[in-house]
Amino acid sequence: MKIKTNKKERKSKKAKRFMAVFFTIAALCAAFLFTNQYFFKANNIIIGENDRYSYDEILQASGISPGDELYGINTSRVKTNIKEILTYTDSVKITRIPPSTLKIDITAENGMFGIMLGGDYYIISENMRVVEKIKVVGSGGIYDFKPPENIITFATHDIKKCYLGEKMEFSDNDIYDFMKEIAKFLKEEADKNTRPDMPKIRSMDITDKFRVTMNYEDRFLVKFGLFENISPKILNSYEVISRLPDYAGGLIDLTDSKAASFTFHEDILMLYGADT
Repeated sequence: MKIKTNKKERKSKKAKRFMAVFFTIAALCAAFLFTNQYFFKANNIIIGENDRYSYDEILQASGISPGDELYGINTSRVKTNIKEILTYTDSVKITRIPPSTLKIDITAENGMFGIMLGGDYYIISENMRVVEKIKVVGSGGIYDFKPPENIITFATHDIKKCYLGEKMEFSDNDIYDFMKEIAKFLKEEADKNTRPDMPKIRSMDITDKFRVTMNYEDRFLVKFGLFENISPKILNSYEVISRLPDYAGGLIDLTDSKAASFTFHEDILMLYGADT
């Protein structure tokens, strides 16, 4: 009787061990399936606020779909995708937040300058990066084209490289420094907002560094002469304009560092064909 009891006890212990192992494996499998389905998946995609692109635009450009493997996402590829498609994007930051959240933050630049090259109009940011290319030829013609609002069109013969998404390069480094000085000045003026009623610069001609001219809203054509120290010269032009009556328009000559002159003209656009 004692031997039979020991055999029964051994069988009972084996059965209990088997059931314990079975349930442990089953629990692990269930946990794995649950985790694989709900954890470490990009089920919650957060996109930080910006002033240019919508949630859907950024998500579509990223190439990410809800449910993608959180740690299987190629962040370098995602950043490249966004910058190539959403060309105003300057930087992209991607953050994984376990167990199932992915956050995308982008910094977008604003267009400041524009230049016509061939049949295309390129928009350049304040950091001199080409952020947009607009095809002009075949869509009404160059002469009917109107640049976007608040973009300053410039003319120069010193373009070395102008590719979408890349920094613009000039064959003359002085032109680059000039453009950067203008961008810095205009940004500081916009931040201060002390001259909200002053006419904005619409275009500028720097094909000749010794005879720089700017068009202020087709109301004033300003001759600056040499392009060096342009910021104080623009401030000087603001001072001249502030002393003129509201109806005035014409040519402001600031080529003489000691004195400024103003010539009234009914149609400032007619002055562009003149020897300025």
